[in-house]
Amino acid sequence: MSPADVLAILRKLTRNPYLDHYERMPEYELVSWKYVFEASIAFGAPSREKLLRLRAIERTLKNLDGDRASRAA
Repeated sequence: MSPADVLAILRKLTRNPYLDHYERMPEYELVSWKYVFEASIAFGAPSREKLLRLRAIERTLKNLDGDRASRAA
């Protein structure tokens, strides 16, 4: 098992406190917040909170895309 595998498993097991908050948002708000946090991280020092929020938004958007693809099939 490589270090990358261990980190991937830990990421899945670690509870993201922001995930529940972003799962209830509409897609257009998620995309807007994603751009806000990406710009904030790019222009300033990345913090753990910003990274967790961005990861929660990306996971929610991925789930929305997966749900949309499964409905289309």
